[in-house]
Amino acid sequence: MSYQSAITLMAVFGGLLVLGGMAFFVRPRWFLGWLKGMLAMALLLAGGYSLVLAAGMSHYQTLAGMDVVATVEVHNLAPQSWNVTIQRAGVPPETHHLSGDQWQVDARIVRFGGPMGWLGVSPGYRLERLGGRYLSLEHELQAARTVIDLASDGWPDIWAWDQVFNLPFVEGIYGNATFMPMKDRARFAVKLSSSGLVAVAMNDEARDAVKLWGE
Repeated sequence: MSYQSAITLMAVFGGLLVLGGMAFFVRPRWFLGWLKGMLAMALLLAGGYSLVLAAGMSHYQTLAGMDVVATVEVHNLAPQSWNVTIQRAGVPPETHHLSGDQWQVDARIVRFGGPMGWLGVSPGYRLERLGGRYLSLEHELQAARTVIDLASDGWPDIWAWDQVFNLPFVEGIYGNATFMPMKDRARFAVKLSSSGLVAVAMNDEARDAVKLWGE
C-alpha cells in the first residue's frame, strides 16, 4: 500500500467511526444501555484518533529505501562563511548563509505500527534543520552559529506528540544528523533510510573535501 493511500484510508476510516459514534447520540433510542454508550465513545475516540493521525502524517513525505531527499551545494564567501543551496523534491531551491567548517542536516522520521505496519506502508520523513558546525571546540562553543529551520509548522505534530504520549500505531524517531565538510563548489546528495541520513559526494570538489576531512 502506498503512503498516500494509507493516509486516505486512515481519514476515511476515522470519518466513518466518528459518524457512527455520533449516530448513537443523535438517536438515543438506539442505545441499549451502558454498553452501547461505551461503544459510541470508543467509536468517537478511535475515529478521532485516526483522523488526527492522517492529518499529522500528511505533513510528511513518503520514504521507500535509500531515497535522495535533497542535494546540497556549497559556495565560499570568506573564511568560515558560506552560501549553502539546498534543493528538495517539490520545493524551489533555497540558499542560506552558514558559518562554520561543516554543514549539517537533521530530519524527523515517523514509522507506522499495527495494521499499517503489517501492510508494509513506508515511513514518512520531514527535513527539520540545516546548520553549520565548527571543527574547533573553542569556535563551536564561542563563535556565532547558524541554524535554518526547513520545516513549516503543521498541526497536529504527530512526531512531537509521540515523544510525549507514546502514541499507538506510530513511532517518531529522530533521523541521525548527517554532516559534511564545506568546500567551495562542493555538491552532495542527502539520502535517507528508515534509520537516518547519509550524505554522498556528487562531484570532485565534494570528494576532495571528504578525502581531506578523513585524513
